Amino acid sequence: MKPKNSKLKWQHINATRISASAFGVFCGLTGIIAGYFEILQGNLVPNGFIISTIGPNYSMWDTYVIGDLWETYSAITIIPNFFLTGIVAILVSFLVIIWSIGFIHKKYGVMIFLFLSGIQFLVGGSFVLDLALIAGVVATRINKPLTWWRSHLSVNVRNVLAKLWPWSFVAYVFLVIILLGITVFGVNDASLLDLLGVFAAAMFIPILLMIFGGFAYDIQRQTNLDKDNTMRK
Repeated sequence: MKPKNSKLKWQHINATRISASAFGVFCGLTGIIAGYFEILQGNLVPNGFIISTIGPNYSMWDTYVIGDLWETYSAITIIPNFFLTGIVAILVSFLVIIWSIGFIHKKYGVMIFLFLSGIQFLVGGSFVLDLALIAGVVATRINKPLTWWRSHLSVNVRNVLAKLWPWSFVAYVFLVIILLGITVFGVNDASLLDLLGVFAAAMFIPILLMIFGGFAYDIQRQTNLDKDNTMRK
């Protein structure tokens, strides 16, 4: 009986929801780290809307322009104070994490998540709006029949992607830890920054596998649950 119950619980894992939540949590953690470094800069007034979250001693450029937002150590803030920017960034980023884990699958969950992500973006929570948008799009497929994917992915392809999903999730968590670690410790070891782009680029592979593998996994899960319900009848 115990193995059967374990299998049943495994079948109820919603891979699409877990993937969307994982993306959202990464966005929130990035914002918290950015906010922490902004607080350390104290009651200083930024020179503009685009700021270095780490501080002038660790600036990666002489000036900050819109293109620099793709880098880890830059952000936008509409609050003319580093300390307050950091406080607000941390608070909003915590809300992003909480909402990603517990509410992104609810009615209006995606809209509120994107709203919170937009605020995080405007108050110094680092530039992760691109991943937040991906999380929002993926979240719209939570608990959906995924009809289009059923018709466009063969059974064999779905089986492969479904088997890869758990491993892509593990790889994603591993890379998140590395990227956040480089962000924190890179301020004291500039050589780590050279690895930032490498691991950031590698992140695209597990992200894609989590998205498509999550859909394939949920299609299999839904199919298995339908079969179980049919057999019970």
